[in-house]
Amino acid sequence: MSMKVGGASDSMSDINVTPFIDVCLVLLIIFMIVTPIVLKGFDINVPPKASEEDMKKYSRSLSQQLIITVTSDGRIKLNQEEIAKGLLLSRVIDVFEQRGGKKIIFFNAEDDTIYGLAVEVMDILKQAGAETIGIVPETIQE
Repeated sequence: MSMKVGGASDSMSDINVTPFIDVCLVLLIIFMIVTPIVLKGFDINVPPKASEEDMKKYSRSLSQQLIITVTSDGRIKLNQEEIAKGLLLSRVIDVFEQRGGKKIIFFNAEDDTIYGLAVEVMDILKQAGAETIGIVPETIQE
């Protein structure tokens, strides 16, 4: 604090900002400590662990699905049955007619598959009438 030496009636007209700076620094330190604690996590809803009955039902439904696999060496498989690219369109149309209902098919391509071949196979599936083409994640590939 600064004071002017002199008479009692003389007052200092300068504003003392030292207390203001002290308060600002204390608030800054409080915010620096509190902010990482508040921002550490977020809420998520995790589904419950599947029971064995659910897993059996899932594996049964997976075995009833149509899965097209394109291998890295250019082979095409329809549910583990190798098929020529020229016959793929008619074969998928036949399978859709036999099954009726929704026309859903799952697509799986190995890592080293030629991109153009994978796109060509997906185009054939769309021509066959597939309404939905799902991509098979690595976790359920056989």
